[in-house]
Amino acid sequence: MTQLPRIVIETQGLGWRYDPSREGQAPVQALRGVDLRIASGEFVGIVGATGAGKSTMCMALTGIVPALAEGRMSGTVTVMGQDTRGCSVPELSRHVGYVQQDPESQLFCASVEDEIAFPLESRGVDPATMDSLIDEALDAVGMKAFRNRQPSQLSGGQMQRVAIAAALVSHPDVLVLDEPTAALDPDGRREVMEALDSIRRRSAQRGTPMTIVMAEQHTECFLGRADRVVFLDHGQVQTSGGMEIFDTMRVPLAHAGVAQPIGANPRIELEQSAMRPDDAIITADHVTYRYPNALKGAAPALDDVTLAIPRGAFVGLVGRNGSGKTTLVRHFDGLLRPQSGTVRVDGTDVSSHSVGGMARHVGFVFQNPDHQIFCSTVRDEIGYGPRVLGVPAHEVGERVDSLLEALSLRDVAAAPPATLDYGARRAVAFASVLAMRTPVLVLDEPTACLDANLSERFLHLVDEANSRGVTVIMISHDMRAIARHCTHLLRMERGHVTQWGAVAAPAARRSRDPQDSQDPQGPRNPRNPRADRERRPPDGFGPVCAGRRMVASARSARQDGAQPRGARAVPGVAALVADCGGARCGACDACHGWRAAT
Repeated sequence: MTQLPRIVIETQGLGWRYDPSREGQAPVQALRGVDLRIASGEFVGIVGATGAGKSTMCMALTGIVPALAEGRMSGTVTVMGQDTRGCSVPELSRHVGYVQQDPESQLFCASVEDEIAFPLESRGVDPATMDSLIDEALDAVGMKAFRNRQPSQLSGGQMQRVAIAAALVSHPDVLVLDEPTAALDPDGRREVMEALDSIRRRSAQRGTPMTIVMAEQHTECFLGRADRVVFLDHGQVQTSGGMEIFDTMRVPLAHAGVAQPIGANPRIELEQSAMRPDDAIITADHVTYRYPNALKGAAPALDDVTLAIPRGAFVGLVGRNGSGKTTLVRHFDGLLRPQSGTVRVDGTDVSSHSVGGMARHVGFVFQNPDHQIFCSTVRDEIGYGPRVLGVPAHEVGERVDSLLEALSLRDVAAAPPATLDYGARRAVAFASVLAMRTPVLVLDEPTACLDANLSERFLHLVDEANSRGVTVIMISHDMRAIARHCTHLLRMERGHVTQWGAVAAPAARRSRDPQDSQDPQGPRNPRNPRADRERRPPDGFGPVCAGRRMVASARSARQDGAQPRGARAVPGVAALVADCGGARCGACDACHGWRAAT
């Protein structure tokens, strides 16, 4: 007689309603009547629009909902035989590993090694075996060489790899992943997925198969792996089935902005000519930069970079995680200063100006929106930059109203931006920089973790700005978006420029409308940006492991005087205490002082 597989996760009638974040606001229903049974060893993918309930679903499977989130739960969630309402998050964490959508909010120790050791210490693992387990976990995600590095010195993609390693090191029975590959380059995405494959095989051979639940926009990660895919829409399960749902549910998935699991990236050819442009808006001449706390003997983050970007270009900046992409663009607005060489923007030597002084020239949208949102309402947030730059009040109002409408934020215009879901916070940060209308716009992974429809809406607005003459530099691992939108490609590797030039045959770019992103019928009605939000305490961290964060941050602070993650340090930026002048630098007291006020 065939033995039925053991059910390790079961939800019955699961619903979750977030409490209002302010007086007069209605509660937000994030999940509605979710029934789900997941067997031991299954790989289950979760897809849906930004705001569909995916992150809330992940938090429910880890016990964060309801234990650490503010709201009301209906129905039941059972994980490894335990009702999540009757056990604590630390208890569940002995069986469940969790990687959040924002990996930075999970990293708080003084070194990468300490990050991986922490869950082992919490479980009382023999110290004599820890070193080999740490090496194994870091090697699986390609981060063994960074074992002694401070997490604050890592790129976003490298942080994501470390967070995955920390979740894997204790070999959990269940692994819950919320957009784990969003910040990874294509090679890194493949390597991490192959590492998961290897770990699943080994756990199955030991007779303790690992169950994986993974919410992901990069649906190609499910190819050859997912036993089932669950399609969430407005907090409800619309369908659950094998990979065939991408054919049978093609139209509804397209309306929700769920991309088809297409394999290879497009090949982008460049023109042969590499002549210096006559009208360069950004030049870098022999720029070298090494982070102050870099390990002795480590290669510089930028090594003798020379570059000239023509005015009006739309540049796609690509390369592996840690190749120097973000380090380069941080030189354009003065967040970093070259240790040798010069950077000029529109003829201005960036080193001779403050970040605030460069705010009129360069707008910068950070990869993490929480580094640059701080006002009490969404409307104030979007209008802050232009007001500081001296734009007349009536024009500020017009810009704000236009962006609220374009990004479907009007319904939350009076809401505190820090209480919105991740996608909405991304939209607010994006709008706040667009409102400044600077001649140069820098975007660091602007579409990571966003569904295809919302991504195209963002990029349509960027195309419009570019068509008005704004020079755009976009860091992205989405080669399809780069092929559709960019006029130039810049590739970096280990601090060097390895490829640079105009795209030989750029796609018909500005003819694309966000309504065309997935289906000729266009996307459904704009999402409710309040749904599926992760309730965030005033310091901007997610709710996970609030108790252990305080302990670990205190421990980290004692080690070699290292600054704990809670200090919100921006990698490579010395302690900036002066107002950045509205540049939304994400590093100075003006950009983070609101947290102290709360």
